[in-house]
Amino acid sequence: MKIIYAFIFVITLVGASPKSDYYDEPAQSTHERFDDLSLKEWKKFKHFESQLENSNTSRAQQFRELKSYTRDSLQILTVKLVAIKLLYEKNLLERDIQENTEYYKDLLVELKASTIARADYLFLEDKVNGIITESLEQKVQDLKWFLYAGVFLIVGLSFALLQSRKPKEQHYQGLSRQETTIRNLILQGKSNKEIANELFISLSTVKSHITNIYSKLNVTNRQELLQKSTGTST
Repeated sequence: MKIIYAFIFVITLVGASPKSDYYDEPAQSTHERFDDLSLKEWKKFKHFESQLENSNTSRAQQFRELKSYTRDSLQILTVKLVAIKLLYEKNLLERDIQENTEYYKDLLVELKASTIARADYLFLEDKVNGIITESLEQKVQDLKWFLYAGVFLIVGLSFALLQSRKPKEQHYQGLSRQETTIRNLILQGKSNKEIANELFISLSTVKSHITNIYSKLNVTNRQELLQKSTGTST
């Protein structure tokens, strides 16, 4: 609820008796901050509160009527400021500012434009600025984590994309990786010596691989290997 509504709760906290006379005044520590007009509003509120307490309406209905009264009647900045001061003294102000930050920012603008001395609402200004700063710092921290997560996501997706585009080496009909590579080079017309140079292996190793390739593919020479691989015949 906004501070004006919370004002009702604070009055109860500072010891206002339900059956008290409507001329009850705030404690001396806060009374000094009232001018004549503000004090008149305070007394009007206490009178209204007393009437409600003596009525037969339910507690919920009394609370609704008090909220309506404070919203419509308590328009004087000094009264609002005293109510806020009471919240501050009861350690309830910080939570209310967190829940209604925009309201307090607007209220500070009104206070700065008024004739009320800045020293009287400096405590409120410090609280509001502190909470706004904490909120901004938290948003910056959240943004950092969001950016970090975005970077990791982009890196992960890029890696996955590169992996998906990387040509996968196919093993042909039971051939090993090296045998498949040599088979492909043979089909390209490479000689045994050229294959050895390209793969940095000895010529005898190339021949040994070719023998295994012929055996596994059931061919006897390069011509048959070409025919089997391309599906042609002579």
